[in-house]
Amino acid sequence: MKRTLKYPLVFVLVLALVASSISFAGAAENSPSQSDDYEERFIVAFKSEELPTNYQGIIQSAGGEVAYEVSDIGVLEATTDNPLAFINALTKEKEVLSLSPSLDVTLDLPDFELDGENVSGDNPGPVPADENIWEAGWQWDIEKVTNDFASHDVHSGTHDVVVGVIDTGFDFEHPDLAPNIIGGPEASRTFVPGTEDSWDNHGHGTHVAGTIAGNGRMKGVSPDVGLKSYRVFDRGSAQQLWITDAIIAAADDGVDVINMSLGGTRVVGQWFYTDPETGERVRMGNNQAADVVAYKRAVDYAVNKNVTIVAAAGNSAQDMSNPSKVADWIEGNAGPEYEVRGAAWFVPAHLPGVVTVSAMGGGFGTEDRLSFFSNYGNSAIDLGAPGGDDPPAGYEGDDTFKFSILSAYPTYFNNNRSQELFGENGYVWMRGTSMASPQVAGAAAAYISQVYEETGKKPTPRQVQNRLQQSADSVDKQGYSKYFGHGRVNIYNALTR
Repeated sequence: MKRTLKYPLVFVLVLALVASSISFAGAAENSPSQSDDYEERFIVAFKSEELPTNYQGIIQSAGGEVAYEVSDIGVLEATTDNPLAFINALTKEKEVLSLSPSLDVTLDLPDFELDGENVSGDNPGPVPADENIWEAGWQWDIEKVTNDFASHDVHSGTHDVVVGVIDTGFDFEHPDLAPNIIGGPEASRTFVPGTEDSWDNHGHGTHVAGTIAGNGRMKGVSPDVGLKSYRVFDRGSAQQLWITDAIIAAADDGVDVINMSLGGTRVVGQWFYTDPETGERVRMGNNQAADVVAYKRAVDYAVNKNVTIVAAAGNSAQDMSNPSKVADWIEGNAGPEYEVRGAAWFVPAHLPGVVTVSAMGGGFGTEDRLSFFSNYGNSAIDLGAPGGDDPPAGYEGDDTFKFSILSAYPTYFNNNRSQELFGENGYVWMRGTSMASPQVAGAAAAYISQVYEETGKKPTPRQVQNRLQQSADSVDKQGYSKYFGHGRVNIYNALTR
């Protein structure tokens, strides 16, 4: 697979709750009239799912330059300093399906203090460095999903099943993760330009991996399955084609489950571009926007290789069953040159073939509830899982962080709260649908592993999804819920019923 990158990028740390998990590349403050060397970025989808032999010439003739390409699905990213001419030329090309502006994907976590000294409250209290955290009662999320860790005694997974984590990378030497990382850092991959490895410079990916397959002082949902890292973030934003490329790479590597605790908002309709100087308005292809085409093709590619894909629903507190409102949001934030006609999806969560997970609170004896930040929607959510939340109304303790999700964190990051409570670095609380998705990914991996051990054959993604849905715990109602889909995932039920 050929990958190239020909332009510099700047990464920013984004941990605050924002209205959506995208930022627009090419807003008004960076318009061509303000910077002679400014270039607009576009995703180009070809009609064929392979790049045509003359794709370089097609892009160059239109006044652009290829910046990144994913040959397996017939898409690329290109830059140009003359967007109007570029769009006009490519929409007349018989081999081009459509274009879309290239939108960044940013990490989108509801903000709260990750660090800080121990505080008073009704919690399990400090755990000496030589004792297990999971036995002390801190991991309320894993307790719910595993029936108080009982599923581990039924089947905890094997390295015959591997979860590919498309994220910020791993701490490969974390003692709770290292035994389950297949091939160590050499077997994992990075898609971030300027990096040569998949080490975690942020913490998000290590936290996700710990929830899936932590096996040490803390425990994950499936503590004996394999892990591989596919790094698409450094400490902030990623380009979409790095993510779609990572999906294909993970599928080619033979992973069984892909977890994507990430997402953005994309148009399922039509983009229009209006030139700020001439006022000319042009359509950017047909009704299949190139960015959604790229995601769909990548997901289909992986599913056809028997990969179960799990994704976070998103942290915008939006109704995913009303895509027209989402499209209104995109248009309002995309800048004056762009206009949307049609609806929009949260991707990859909205895509067919993806198991979409909403987040819920309910720790330490409190009521199960949709997390204040979680997206939801009829027909949009497949399963719910613990993702953390604010404390319930009226809670008076100072230890509000405990209602979030505890998991692994890079040991090379100093963390006062981890040191105070657990005697060492390596653990932190986060919250978001990012934390809910790996609960389901871990459950999927454990179930696949059990079936493979018993039958010598791995179930299909559809069979895995059906099993998890049929064995889920009802939360707010019997049957389907617009908040939690088929219910809260329960791997113990999936393994024993």
